[in-house]
Amino acid sequence: MEKPWLVEGDFNVILDASEKLWGLPVTHRETVDFAQCINSCALTEIKFTGSNYTWWNGRIENECIFKRLDRILGNIEFMQEFSTSEIQHLTREGSDHCPIQVQCHANQERYNKPFRFLNFWTNHEKFHEVVEENWKIEIQGSPFHIVQQNMKIIKKVLTKWSKETYGNIFHRVATMEDIVKVKEIQFEIHNSDRNRVELMKAEEDLRKFYQVEEEFWKQKSGMKWFIDGDRNTKFFHSYVKGRRRRLQLNEILDEQSVLLKDKKDIGEAAVKVFEQQFKESNFNADYAMIDCIPKLITVEQQQRID
Repeated sequence: MEKPWLVEGDFNVILDASEKLWGLPVTHRETVDFAQCINSCALTEIKFTGSNYTWWNGRIENECIFKRLDRILGNIEFMQEFSTSEIQHLTREGSDHCPIQVQCHANQERYNKPFRFLNFWTNHEKFHEVVEENWKIEIQGSPFHIVQQNMKIIKKVLTKWSKETYGNIFHRVATMEDIVKVKEIQFEIHNSDRNRVELMKAEEDLRKFYQVEEEFWKQKSGMKWFIDGDRNTKFFHSYVKGRRRRLQLNEILDEQSVLLKDKKDIGEAAVKVFEQQFKESNFNADYAMIDCIPKLITVEQQQRID
């Protein structure tokens, strides 16, 4: 098969321990066959949003288990043609499996994401400690070089620390919402102190990540005038999506008034414009006026500074 194709459905098996919540520990023996099958077929997983788990065994308390049994995989041709496709794990209703929606997006240019400092990091109790420990690394060179290298180190450290501490906040929120629903059912069936404590803890964890999610969208939307109130995650998200649409360039006119629609042609035209703007032109500069400026340091002092 040399055409793009998808393999999707309930595979009834997971790939690693991160795709299971509660129950018996995951062993290598129960995952190796599926991993080898995916590798042999040259399939690739498509990025998904929503809960990490697509199946719940419908049981409560000690017998409760969540797993990611449902997934969608694509071959090499599909990933080349629809590289920006996305999967969404929808809300589980009336079934032990959640519905999965796939959106096939035609190939678009991928860009390396620049480092972005997230404001909610500063609210974490370990943030200042992480920065302080990695800023103390000894670096040789001028003060400017030291600051530059420290900034590079901190950028890498914070990126790794954020993944380990927060992970994908949108997956975490969706997963925690699933857990809260189960804890609510447990408490309704068995109104015990233990179930009440577990429900309260799950709800508290979910509230923390709701706040992190809202802070993320608030920063991304760049709306400084907003006054804090109820959660406005959907409002911020829609605002960001609207701004993205307004900022998209699908076509431009170049200097010769030729309409360009191809992404590559638009990029080359933009680079050409800025190259011309910042290119140094030959001109005769008269620096005689500099002699009129009084000198506050001697030649020897200037040489020491240099």
